[in-house]
Amino acid sequence: MTTTADEFKAKGNAALTAKNFSEAIEHYTSAINLNGSNHVFYSNRSAAYLSKGDGLNALEDADSCIGLSPKFAKGYSRKGAALHNLKRYNDSIAAYEKGLEEVP
Repeated sequence: MTTTADEFKAKGNAALTAKNFSEAIEHYTSAINLNGSNHVFYSNRSAAYLSKGDGLNALEDADSCIGLSPKFAKGYSRKGAALHNLKRYNDSIAAYEKGLEEVP
């Protein structure tokens, strides 16, 4: 039986909830490999990276999420949080403000 991208996402969500961040990242990556055009998979993997303390990868995924879906508010939230983690505070504020501009 083949696992679908949405099933990998569900497994990733369960792992993230259980604070198994590396496992969550693996599942979200599998989902992205099957369907790289779904912005939610990048958003969720960004959250998992950030939960693990990996701001650089969290930022990369947040940018991918925004690129795929510029009107998805959570993408800007992920980007702002990743930039904050990287101590890029002014960039973080700008990301949140851009989100408010795009999705008031």
